[in-house]
Amino acid sequence: MVDSAKEYCEKVLSGEIVAGKKIKQACQRHLNDLKKQRTKDFPYYFDVKQAQQAISLIELLPRHDGEKLKMLLFQKFILASIYGWREVETGYRRFRQAYISLARKNGKTYLASGMAVNTLIGEKLPKRNRSIYFVANSAKQSRLGFDMMSDGLQQVRKKYPYMRKRIKVQKQAITDLESGSKATALASKTNSMDGLAGTLIIYDEYHAAKTREVYNVMKSGQAQEPNALLTIISTAGTSPNVPMHDDYLRLSKVLNGKAKDDRYFIAIWELDDKKEVYDQSKWEKANPIFADPDIKQTMTESIQGDVDEATQIGNLAPVLVKSFNMWENANTNAYISLNDWKKHEIEKEPDLNNKEILFGLDLSVTGDLTAVSWLVPIGNNKFYVDSHAFVAKVFGLDQKSKTDGVDYRALAQAGECTITDEEDGTINYKQVFNYMREKVGNYNWIVKGVCYDPWRMSYMKDDLNMAGYPMIEVRQYQKFLSIPTTRFKQDLLKGNIVHTSNKLLGYNVNNAVLEYDSKNNPIISKTKHSNKIDEIASLINAYAVGYDYYEKQRKDKADNEFYSSDDFGF
Repeated sequence: MVDSAKEYCEKVLSGEIVAGKKIKQACQRHLNDLKKQRTKDFPYYFDVKQAQQAISLIELLPRHDGEKLKMLLFQKFILASIYGWREVETGYRRFRQAYISLARKNGKTYLASGMAVNTLIGEKLPKRNRSIYFVANSAKQSRLGFDMMSDGLQQVRKKYPYMRKRIKVQKQAITDLESGSKATALASKTNSMDGLAGTLIIYDEYHAAKTREVYNVMKSGQAQEPNALLTIISTAGTSPNVPMHDDYLRLSKVLNGKAKDDRYFIAIWELDDKKEVYDQSKWEKANPIFADPDIKQTMTESIQGDVDEATQIGNLAPVLVKSFNMWENANTNAYISLNDWKKHEIEKEPDLNNKEILFGLDLSVTGDLTAVSWLVPIGNNKFYVDSHAFVAKVFGLDQKSKTDGVDYRALAQAGECTITDEEDGTINYKQVFNYMREKVGNYNWIVKGVCYDPWRMSYMKDDLNMAGYPMIEVRQYQKFLSIPTTRFKQDLLKGNIVHTSNKLLGYNVNNAVLEYDSKNNPIISKTKHSNKIDEIASLINAYAVGYDYYEKQRKDKADNEFYSSDDFGF
């Protein structure tokens, strides 16, 4: 029997099929798991027969135009993986979650409807009352997969008398009368989802979800469903400050072997580099449907037109997201792109003990974040940067999290921020000072300066002066800040600024846009009040002093070495 998943993986890894890094990793993961199957530490096996049965059943569905459907190999890889991998002990599906991400117009809706059909009439576990739910951020979006499923089954019912007796297709539900199983489309209202236990849940275009509210409700409903699957089928989005991007980062680590999750199927088709947008031979990395030559020709012409237009107007971001499945900030005046920031993330904090450092400080009272950042020279003309935020809760922490689109409780648990302990919910500046003092003590830092925005600094100056920290005011004038703002980005792009993973800092960086004065001096700003940029602002405060201070120090050291060397003489 043909093993479509293995065939796809081998062709990807041999280079016969053009694929990006993450798909190559997914294929290698599959082949590695085949070698490990049924071992003591890997209680899963791949059932080629069940995988092929799922593919064959879905191929019985006609295309939208009524013509016979023939699945492409990448589609077979997805379906074979999801329905072929099984638990040794129970025979249930191995994967309880799936993350499938590819560019638009690559058949996501077809995949969703096919999976739904297989769960409705092809699956046998549980034997009865299987529930399939299409979920999205709008009722219209959630109905796309449902309507395609409905249309396909209507055509099947016309052709096969047996299916007319077995399948009942209605506007609101599709029912398998033989097993009592049912498929429906849901709007994203959590109060209508409580208590729903889905055997298969398909969450379409998850990138548009601002919170995990719907996802969590649906997932919790599956807790007692032994053969349940929650599937995300979506393109990337224009903002990383969403749950799907968090999942993207975590699951990328699973693919590269830095994390483990044997119950999660992951398939991400994307370009490996933004430069590949100008190389048509690489476009299949994000558009696996190019395996069909007719579709490839039509889509290539259309995408090329979009690329040309985007290049002319100087904003590639929407095309990178839509046509190449890359996470990218769509703001035309974004300060630092998501990919540029992530590119210079290092896995492990370098040795920061006994270093000279500069703090950056940006204070707030209620709405904004109070941010403490630090700039540390780590040799080879490089700086390590990081930041910590303090969060007010005047109107309630839940409300603030909802308004800002940030789960501050989770970030506090991760050590990226501190929730104020003041009863009135405002920022406790003693908390901020104590954090800085503990940081200095833990690393035995030599504080060369606290670089601050003077607003409200009277609340902290006495404590900082008594601690012996030199105070350096950073004038918040556009003309003064324009050079360090520009230089900070340039140093980052050169690899001279590095950082470890800090979700909240990344959120701040992504929110920052550039604003120009009449003389074209740039300064960071934000597009709306709820977008927080305080951490990157405090970093630039530190860098405004640091780039000049440490550059002078390096020059003095080089001069001293020269004057004391044999090369110097009169």
